Amino acid sequence: MLLAGEIGPETVLARAPVVSLDIAPGPLMAAMDKFSASTGISIGFKANVTQLKTRGVKGRLSPEEALARLLEGTGLQALRIGDRLYRIEPKPAVIAVRQSPRTPAPTVAPAASEIIVTAQKRPQPLANIPLSVSVLSLDPLGGARSPTSRDISLDMEGLAMTNMGPGRNRQFIRGVADSPFNGLSQSTVAVQVDEARVTFNAPDPDLRLIDVDRIEVLKGPQGPLYGSGALGGIYHIVTRKAELDDSYALARLSAQAVQHGELGTGAEGIMNLPVVDGRLALRAVGYRLLEGGWISNDGSDKATNSTETVGARIALRWQPSERWTVDAGFMLQDINARDSQYVLQSDEMLSRDHPIAEPTDNDFKLWHGTVKGNIGTLELTSATSYVEHGFDYILDASSAADQFGLTGQVRFDDDRRYTVLNQELRIAPQGEQHWLAGLSYLRATTRGEASVTPEGGDPAIVEIYDRQVVEYAIFGEATLPLFNRLDATIGARLFQSITRDGTGDEPRITPVRARKTILSPSAAISYRLNGSGIVYLRYARAMRPGGLAPAETTSARQFDADELSTFDLGFRKTAFDGRWSLSASTYYTLWNDIQSDYLLEDGLVSTRNAGKGRIIGAEIALDWNLGNGFTISAGGSAQSALLTRAADGVKLDDRSLPIAPAFAGRASFGKSFALAGGWQARTGLQANYIGKARLSFDDDLDRSMGNYATASAHAEATRGHWTLSVNMDNLFDIRGDSFSFGNPFAIREEAQYTPIRPRTLTLALARSW
Repeated sequence: MLLAGEIGPETVLARAPVVSLDIAPGPLMAAMDKFSASTGISIGFKANVTQLKTRGVKGRLSPEEALARLLEGTGLQALRIGDRLYRIEPKPAVIAVRQSPRTPAPTVAPAASEIIVTAQKRPQPLANIPLSVSVLSLDPLGGARSPTSRDISLDMEGLAMTNMGPGRNRQFIRGVADSPFNGLSQSTVAVQVDEARVTFNAPDPDLRLIDVDRIEVLKGPQGPLYGSGALGGIYHIVTRKAELDDSYALARLSAQAVQHGELGTGAEGIMNLPVVDGRLALRAVGYRLLEGGWISNDGSDKATNSTETVGARIALRWQPSERWTVDAGFMLQDINARDSQYVLQSDEMLSRDHPIAEPTDNDFKLWHGTVKGNIGTLELTSATSYVEHGFDYILDASSAADQFGLTGQVRFDDDRRYTVLNQELRIAPQGEQHWLAGLSYLRATTRGEASVTPEGGDPAIVEIYDRQVVEYAIFGEATLPLFNRLDATIGARLFQSITRDGTGDEPRITPVRARKTILSPSAAISYRLNGSGIVYLRYARAMRPGGLAPAETTSARQFDADELSTFDLGFRKTAFDGRWSLSASTYYTLWNDIQSDYLLEDGLVSTRNAGKGRIIGAEIALDWNLGNGFTISAGGSAQSALLTRAADGVKLDDRSLPIAPAFAGRASFGKSFALAGGWQARTGLQANYIGKARLSFDDDLDRSMGNYATASAHAEATRGHWTLSVNMDNLFDIRGDSFSFGNPFAIREEAQYTPIRPRTLTLALARSW
């Protein structure tokens, strides 16, 4: 598990490479943008630089030397406050001592003014963004094992997930949860990898966060910049880019032991290699992780739900000139889970009787390319991406055999293939980007079939997936100064969505077509506080177009568009030279004609409009560097997420939206210190509480879950090129029902529970070259 707020510079790879630069004299802000594009280094500002000029810089030199030359005569200095992260600020009367690159990172977030966020499609200091956003920075090989998206959900307020198992989960932000089931409705959270949109209606691909710079979560509707499928927010993975002037490599081996379960192993590696100095570089990542299982078959001591994850990533960066940068790459990941992870009697049990294994295979591939450059006073960005995502699983359908006219043991096979093609073209001014405008094209397809097979018999197809969604959009956003420190930000997206079932020359199902034109607006008022901070009030609206229920499952094939509107009032503030940071927000959401995947009597999944919802909530987060290596981080959320009216308008009482807990909280404590023999160490403890939640708002599936607390511990020691790490998750080996669902065909016959993973010890050894 990650330590909450652990976003300091990493300790294994801390170096000052030489870079090749050619930045002409001119506006300082434009020069800093070119510096960041050329080096991959983020720049934060605690000074107004809009009127300042620079003499430029040319040659091969370190980032510190380059920044010093760019800032000559400006009265400013560049302070290194993290790995690949600098802050521009006025020079003090006494020269500050720069942190040694070998000093271990404090386990606390940098101040908001120092964090650059790109999830809004342009670089922005976190302190200036008038909406709720959480940022978690990661080491290339942080902790004893690279985290998953479910690990991240324990470190960010408002992010919740189902727990079907690796590669089968759904993400939700701030209670905007429509269903726990993996149907064909569009996700309420859009997953982005850099400039690539990687999900539309598929489950979370659960990408291992290896060599990832940070995770950015935008909370609330993001329709103006991202379109449909962003009702709850954005989960943005920002990877590390190839570095043009530095060669290095990292590798890590790990071993894992799950109490009451099996052993696991892991191997991870990262390599950066310049091909043409200052012009072309290659970055590669590879990993194989085996997670030990902990759920066994009744009468057996051997766990059956182990998971193997294998992946690779290749990235190229080409800088043909100082004005243009090209990033391209390929990513793949294959998750194979041998069995599901639910039990039937209680969450205290770690076994169940399952004569038919329920494995999952989640295969993910991403191709992407981004071109950025300057044309006159404008910056042009062209981003292209293509995703192929295979999702196959098997379930025991014996409990519903009679629904399909069968008897005895019956196996259900679901085989889906998702694709997402996205092309986006954007323009924005160079320097401080107060506005942007763009065009977007997206095409998402879902194809496959589901079948039931009796023991010794032939498979019979029960569902066919053949769907294509195309969206054309024009969008923009702009920030306008109103008065001293008071700004207004407005945005809008106009797009047309076309949904078709039965595509191709010889469609397997009856062709059906639906079309919808949608306008998604947003508006915010923000006030910049003295020092570093902001108070904001934001309104945003997003919609998902109507669609088509899976063929052959219901007579009501078509469901209507749903619409979500949110008011978000919040603030962020840093103090004590960035050592103390506090953020808080409260939000009010109305959700009309909620699209929801639901279970039919035979256990298959269809989609309908469930009614109207209302969500009221609040969040708070604190990060504090106490000095002498001590840090604390804490956060919490409270919300009421309800289905208030049924689809027919009937008023409902005490009907919760699924998955999202009413209360959640986290607290962590960290300490960095020196050991004998030149070792640098850091340790940490974290506690999490997950409050009560409900599985579904359907009468017969309104099951309780959650209401448990966990603790974890982490320690790490580094000397030279070597790092030793140890993690202990679920420190007290508690039991808790993380998800009261596992099998749709048997859920109505008896209760189902998903116990959290037992106490797990992970040891790792890493080396850098």
